[in-house]
Amino acid sequence: MKLPEYMNKESSHVTNSLNTMTLTGISLLWGTMLGLLNPWWTIGTVLFLTAGYGSEINKRKESEEISVRL
Repeated sequence: MKLPEYMNKESSHVTNSLNTMTLTGISLLWGTMLGLLNPWWTIGTVLFLTAGYGSEINKRKESEEISVRL
C-alpha cells in the first residue's frame, strides 16, 4: 500500500540547537560550577547537553548525483 502524496512531503519546520534540553543542561552546568549542585550532576549535565544538541530538526540537503569517471 502506498502512502498518500501529502504524507510524503518533508516538514518545513527547522529548529536550532538552543532548545529546552540544552538550556536545562546549561543551567545544570552553571549550578555545578558555582557549587550549588553536587558534582554528581555533571553526568546529568552531559546527558542533557548531548540530548538537547542532538534533537534539532535540520532540513535535508538535496542529494547530489555522484558520477564516477573511469
